[in-house]
Amino acid sequence: MTASKMFDGRRIVFMYPGQGSQYFRMGKTLFERDDAFRGSLEWLNRIVEAEIGASLVDYVFDPGKNPAMPFDDTRYSNQAVFCFEYALTQSLLAHGVYPDCVLGASLGELVAACVAGSLSPRTCIAMLADSARTMARTCRPGGMLAVLASPGLFDRDAVLSGNAELASISFDQHFVVAGTAAGMDVIETHLSARGVPTARLPVEYGFHSAAIDPARESLRRQFADIGASRPIVALLSCEKADFVDRPDAAHLDAVLRRPIQFKRAIERLEQQGDYWYVDVSLSGTLATYCKHLLGPYSRSSSVAVATPFSRHESLDPAHWLVGKYMPPTAA
Repeated sequence: MTASKMFDGRRIVFMYPGQGSQYFRMGKTLFERDDAFRGSLEWLNRIVEAEIGASLVDYVFDPGKNPAMPFDDTRYSNQAVFCFEYALTQSLLAHGVYPDCVLGASLGELVAACVAGSLSPRTCIAMLADSARTMARTCRPGGMLAVLASPGLFDRDAVLSGNAELASISFDQHFVVAGTAAGMDVIETHLSARGVPTARLPVEYGFHSAAIDPARESLRRQFADIGASRPIVALLSCEKADFVDRPDAAHLDAVLRRPIQFKRAIERLEQQGDYWYVDVSLSGTLATYCKHLLGPYSRSSSVAVATPFSRHESLDPAHWLVGKYMPPTAA
């Protein structure tokens, strides 16, 4: 059965979020019950262990941890985002769910590039390990803060623009700022006093801001050796809000430093037709963003394969996806 038959002719977009979507014990039940997910994650874990000298699986599934604890150690968090999203993709592919397009946000752009055939998992895991070491050596602790308000607030409020940079625009009432740890403290206190809801992201550094500039020269040298190929699946970048022919070093540097334009990326796709936007992560974050972005006349839909609150996590994700959303007449 083809993807288009399963999903009523609408094209499928696999979406991959970045740092901040990870949490302890994510995918534990899926790991125990889904052969494709487990097999892929075990293979990736061996590569990670060779790079960082520790087991990612043991770290994420540590019984002494719970999902509410901050998961912000970059040495593990960047590998967790990449490996778990890639393994979840392998489960979907193994059960006949294929993308017509892949979309990545921030670190998720590496996963999207791998799924599109531009990069290899080994290359990405090695690059993430090197990046974590470089940032630990060169960058001071920073942070990122999600703000539940109009992105226009950033330019109107001097406390925000004076203490951070705009890191992401998700939808009309959600944006993210990034910068130094002290800057995040100032902004959080300022917005709290004004009744504006905020949420800290579980990250060590102020990605997409000047806080990571000390690492960029070294990282650009690392990116220069990745040997990216042209994608075999349409590859949409949330940095460009457009399609990418080849994720080269300049592009990866921009992905790390420039704002995430998720809203514009979805608007770019909506100009082309109708889609199923499938959030291929264990957070469901991008699917939620899509629900706010898709207008009343859009024929597109979004779905999260899993979330921290999923009751279907013990099921095969592809079977759950098809069982819930496949039109009865398409069986």
